[in-house]
Amino acid sequence: MPPWREVFLYFLFLGFVNIGGPVAQITMMFNHMVEKRRWLSKDRFVKIMAFCHMLPGPEALQLAIYVGYLKRKLWGGILAGITFILPGAVMMIVLSWMYVKYGKLPQVIDALYVLKPAVFGIIAAGIIKLGRAAIRNLFLAVLLVGAFVGMRFAGINFLLILLMAGLLNLIFEQGWPLLGKTSPTMPTMIGGIGLLLPLVDSRLFQIAWLFLKTGLLSFGGAYASLVFVQRGAVAQYHWLSDGQLLDGVALSVATPGPFMLFTTFVGYLASGVTGAVLATFFVFLPSFFFVIGGVYYVEKVRENHLIQAFLAGVSAAVVGVIAVVSLDLIPQALVDWPTLAIAVVAFLLIAFLKRDVALVAIGAMLGGIIYSTVRAYA
Repeated sequence: MPPWREVFLYFLFLGFVNIGGPVAQITMMFNHMVEKRRWLSKDRFVKIMAFCHMLPGPEALQLAIYVGYLKRKLWGGILAGITFILPGAVMMIVLSWMYVKYGKLPQVIDALYVLKPAVFGIIAAGIIKLGRAAIRNLFLAVLLVGAFVGMRFAGINFLLILLMAGLLNLIFEQGWPLLGKTSPTMPTMIGGIGLLLPLVDSRLFQIAWLFLKTGLLSFGGAYASLVFVQRGAVAQYHWLSDGQLLDGVALSVATPGPFMLFTTFVGYLASGVTGAVLATFFVFLPSFFFVIGGVYYVEKVRENHLIQAFLAGVSAAVVGVIAVVSLDLIPQALVDWPTLAIAVVAFLLIAFLKRDVALVAIGAMLGGIIYSTVRAYA
């Protein structure tokens, strides 16, 4: 590993330029850490990524925390994570303020007209990639379909769906007798805590709980966090609409930092700067605990067949519930034939032509700016 200043200056630099979501960010890190600077071997990088993929939350941030921990232990992990998040979080708060103040301007509406369907195409491509990674056998495919049907048509709570999918795959792979030996799961315990928090009639407590829960349970990476936020901030608390949520996702794709920084936007719309800071703090807090607390157990966790079977079932169900939430966003993203065409082009570029997500996002941003400028002077 190089001197610690070089490591943290790199993560600070990355915090300003890491546009395009988790796949683009991890690609940037691999290029720098493995291919150019040789901080890590390819095998070490892949093993770290395998560990991060098992955790809920943003994989790219967790990779940054892990590398920082390797360099300077506890404070190294914390500093690497903060430098990775901070530039984008500050920028998102500024953009959220501008959105609230100027969001109804024709120029802003015209720019988002192009950007939102492109973001929807990016999300759709992400669902395809997650599906390919999660569906390793027929039973996992059945769990994915069951999760979609259960949430879309039966109205089953998505946390219950994820828990059931994990347990069903555990039973399928390891056998029924093992079910009785399992201890209370994290989703069950967190759900119990969640029943108490609504008794505190405070929006700030609601914000803290919603985004802590999002950070703790968003298995499947950053896209899974959409499910929690849409169901909580939009459907339950009505802090914003589906259209505004998609605007926030579009802004997070258009700015550097983890994809989950759209939660900063949601927190701002819920309760100003205080809400934005609370949302950002609590949604990323679990990643620091998971990574720093789990460094010594990487190999043990990867070799534990019970945990792997449970997480495989959860991951399959996550794809199904993300698909349900994506359907709810369609009316806000695809308003006419041109927006449908934009979404399809973005989807095809990423899913089939393997184009960089960052380049697609930048192209959509430029397209939105050009369209807005042409409309302004037309």
